[in-house]
Formats: sequence, structure tokens, C-alpha cells
Amino acid sequence: MLVEHNVHSFGISDAFTIRRNPGGYGLSAFAAALLGGVVGGVLGVLGTLVSSYWGPRSLEEWRDRKQEDREFGPRKKLLLNMLDDDRFPIRSVEVLSRVTGTTEDQCRRLLIEIGARGVTMDGDREGWALIERFPLDQDP
Repeated sequence: MLVEHNVHSFGISDAFTIRRNPGGYGLSAFAAALLGGVVGGVLGVLGTLVSSYWGPRSLEEWRDRKQEDREFGPRKKLLLNMLDDDRFPIRSVEVLSRVTGTTEDQCRRLLIEIGARGVTMDGDREGWALIERFPLDQDP
């Protein structure tokens, strides 16, 4: 005697079909689990990127800015005051670096940051003046 069995095969397409549940429509349990895994994985990757890359990077940049302001902020103010003096609108780089306690290269960097320009003084000495007082199209 041969018995027929009513066998229904379960394919992958059946896992993603929307079925009517007693409370309404929804995904099958497999599709919901898969979707939750994908969303969780993406959020995990994004969280890792933020906490291991952008977080430390922005902290390091903030620390560098604070150190720059603490170390060179007063020196920039001093340079501005020296170059804003009507008696000496042009100063030599030797004097500026000696007064601010910086090397000549550091002093040049600070001078550019405050809006100064290089000029040639008498005797072919390097001098600096504020651009607002001596624009680039004007000889000091």
C-alpha cells in the first residue's frame, strides 16, 4: 500500500514573503532576524568608526589647538603690538624672534598667521610689517 504524503517544500523565497499575521502584516521570523542582523552589523561598524577614528582624531586636533593657543597665542599678541607701534612699523626678524623667544622660522610662521608680510630693509636685512599698514602693492 502506497501512502501519499502532502509535503510542502520550504524555499528561500518563502522566508521573505510577507504573511498575514493575526495582528496584521509582517516579515517572517527568518527575514526579521536577517534584517536585524544587517542593521545591527551596520550600526556596529559605524559605532566602531566613530569611537576608534573620528573620536580620537577630533580629540587630538582639539589638544593641538589648545596647545597652539597656550604656547603661541601670547607671542602672536606681542608681535601684533610690536608691528602696530607707529614709531617702528617695520621690524627686523632678528628683533622679533628675540623678543618673542622663538626661532626665526617659528617667528616667520607666526608673522604670516597674524597677517604680516616680509620686506627688505636697509642693508638687505629681512624685515616684517603688517599687511594692513603696508599692502602688498605698496613698497614700505
